[in-house]
Amino acid sequence: MSMVKRPVIVFVDADVIPPLFRSGRERVAAALETLAADRITIVLCAHRTRAEMEGIRQSLGVFHPFVCEGGAAAFVPERYFGSPIENARAVGGYEAIQFGLPYESVIERVRRIAHRHGVEIQGFNDMSVAQVAHDCGLSLLDARLAKLREYGECFRLLRPDPDAEQRLIHSLQSAGIETRRAGQFWQASFPAGFGQAVAVLSALYRVSLGRIVTACLGSPAFETALAPHVDSVIDDIREVNCEHRLERALVEEHDQSALLRRAHHRGLESRTMRARPAR
Repeated sequence: MSMVKRPVIVFVDADVIPPLFRSGRERVAAALETLAADRITIVLCAHRTRAEMEGIRQSLGVFHPFVCEGGAAAFVPERYFGSPIENARAVGGYEAIQFGLPYESVIERVRRIAHRHGVEIQGFNDMSVAQVAHDCGLSLLDARLAKLREYGECFRLLRPDPDAEQRLIHSLQSAGIETRRAGQFWQASFPAGFGQAVAVLSALYRVSLGRIVTACLGSPAFETALAPHVDSVIDDIREVNCEHRLERALVEEHDQSALLRRAHHRGLESRTMRARPAR
C-alpha cells in the first residue's frame, strides 16, 4: 500500500524545549531547513506570555503560529493563511485568536475569591520587575517579559498557609479558573487548556493545506492533554520522518487490528501509537 506524504503539523511544548532545539544555532537552523523540506511545521505552545514566546521563536528561528499562556490565545502572523481569520483580533503583526478572558478579568475573579476566603495574595501585577526577577530567579529582561501577561495571572499567598492555599485553589478551580503550580507561584487563567487552540489551528491548516497529519511533542501532561486533539504523540520531532511512527495517520485505508499487530512486532512504544486516522 502506498504512503501519501502529507504536511505534518507538530505542536511542541515550548515550556520543555526538545533536545533538537538545544544543539546550537547552526544545527537548529539546518534541522529546521530539513523539516521544512519534509513539509513539517513546528507550532510552539507554552504557558509563557506572548512576549516570552516571541523571544523563543526568534532564538530558534521558528516563525509559524504559536499558542501562549496555557492555550488562552493563538497568535498567527498576519496573512499567514492567506485570507483574514474570522473573529481574530489584529495585534502587533498577528491575528490573535482568543480563548481566555482578558488579564484584568482574571485578576478580578482571583482577587474576589481570595477575599471571600480572607486570603491576601500577591500577583505579578503587584510586583516590580526587580521583585519578579529576584523571586523567580530571572534576569531583569526575562522578568519584564514574564510580567507582560494578557490572559492569566501569577500569584502567591502573602503569608504561607498550606491549608488556606488549598482551599483557595479548590475554590478557583470550582469557579472554572484553571490553576497550575509554577515554582512558588500559581498561574491562573480562565478558561485554559491547549486543546481548543490546537483544534482551531489544525482546522486552519486543513483549510489551507488540505489533508494533513498532526502530532504533539512535550511533557507527559502536555501530551496527555493534546492526545485527543492530534493524530499522534511522538517522542522526537525526527520521528515524523519514520514511516512507521505515523503510519496510522498516513495510510489512506487501513485495518486497525493489522496495524496494531504490525506495531507490536516492530516493538513500538504504546504512547507513540496513540494516533487517529487523519481527518
